[in-house]
Amino acid sequence: MAKGTMPKPRKCKCCPTRFTPRNSLHTTCSVKCAIQLASQQSERKQKRLEKLQRAEWNKRKADTKPLSHWMNMTQRAFNDYIRARDGEICISCGSTTAIAYHAGHYRTTAAATQLRFNEDNVHSQCSACNTHHSGNIGPYRINLIDKIGLQRVVALESDNNPHRYTREELDALRALYRAKLRALIKQREAA
Repeated sequence: MAKGTMPKPRKCKCCPTRFTPRNSLHTTCSVKCAIQLASQQSERKQKRLEKLQRAEWNKRKADTKPLSHWMNMTQRAFNDYIRARDGEICISCGSTTAIAYHAGHYRTTAAATQLRFNEDNVHSQCSACNTHHSGNIGPYRINLIDKIGLQRVVALESDNNPHRYTREELDALRALYRAKLRALIKQREAA
């Protein structure tokens, strides 16, 4: 500070007291407040360090999980979106009174893994058709043609290019379908 000028009073960083600082680095009104401020800053630094360590641990833990874990998580998000998109109506039998509805694949995930997350390939289906009637494929195909058209059904049936999903791809798909589900819910609430 220039000679002859008085420093302006300022508020203590620890308590509401106003004080006149001795120099520009003086931030507290007393030694007691300075000790308390140093303690608070040390606690904040420790919490930040612990948070970083937890994040690092969680990342290492996630990296050890098999690809099947990420596939199941993505499948869950995708299926939630499909059920919300189609509502409670079975594409195979047209039932609207079933106890539970699944996201039924036209071409199964075992037969065509590349179509696992294809929205044309998956539609709401009652649990009876999906589980007990092996997808009830005959009526499924007929109703699928009515819903998306013959050309797209033939494209599904002729798609035999194998695809192996990566964790990054699955993470992106999961984020996409979570966002689509949130948007769909928000749109329905607005209507």
